[in-house]
Amino acid sequence: MFRKRKEAMSFPPHVTMWVITGLLFSTICLYMFISLSTDLIEKKQFLFDKNVIDTIRSYASPAMDGFMLFMTEMGSKFMLGLLLVISMTWLFVKRKDVWGMRLYFITVAGGGLLNLLLKNFFERERPNINRIIEADGFSFPSGHSMGSMTYYGFLGYLVLRSKRKPLSKLGLGILLCLVILLIGISRIYLGVHYPSDVLAGFIAGGVWLVTCISLLEIIYLYKENRHKLTKRINEKTEISQLDN
Repeated sequence: MFRKRKEAMSFPPHVTMWVITGLLFSTICLYMFISLSTDLIEKKQFLFDKNVIDTIRSYASPAMDGFMLFMTEMGSKFMLGLLLVISMTWLFVKRKDVWGMRLYFITVAGGGLLNLLLKNFFERERPNINRIIEADGFSFPSGHSMGSMTYYGFLGYLVLRSKRKPLSKLGLGILLCLVILLIGISRIYLGVHYPSDVLAGFIAGGVWLVTCISLLEIIYLYKENRHKLTKRINEKTEISQLDN
């Protein structure tokens, strides 16, 4: 019985590698986030903020304004909420993946709640120059950046886990990475976030995303091994009944 339970909870190499990589990634991201937040609490200036803002704003034009407004809308609460409902429905109807649907919701909604808690903890005011649009609430970390990382990042994970061709996975993965990056850049361009806000949002969202995906992979593994174990037990039972 103990041996069977051990088999049911064994970790194949690819899952072990994923967990180790995820832990390493999360450790590095947590170190970066703590460094940023410590400097923020100590009221230190982020020297790269001004340089990045000046570089991004150097491309300002009416056409760029429209493009950045479109990109920032792709990371809005309404858009992410709408896309999440569509994605969860697809997972449930097409894939019958209840746990995937649940973890997708936890990833995005939980990330939103975490962002709200972090913003109210740090209470950083938004930039007051080069404003193209108005935004409420505190600035650190960026909610759009964190939300886009959790939603589009999880979507990228689903793409990688799908049965698509490798070239298709690569193309879609690059596209989703560009969407996440451009949403973050749009917040700087529109004057509602500092680059350090956006970076912190990506980091916090990345850690939360990896945590949720790791949990889902463990659930998938447990279900798969449990199914295999149950199948073997049933086969042995049938053989035993035939022998009798």
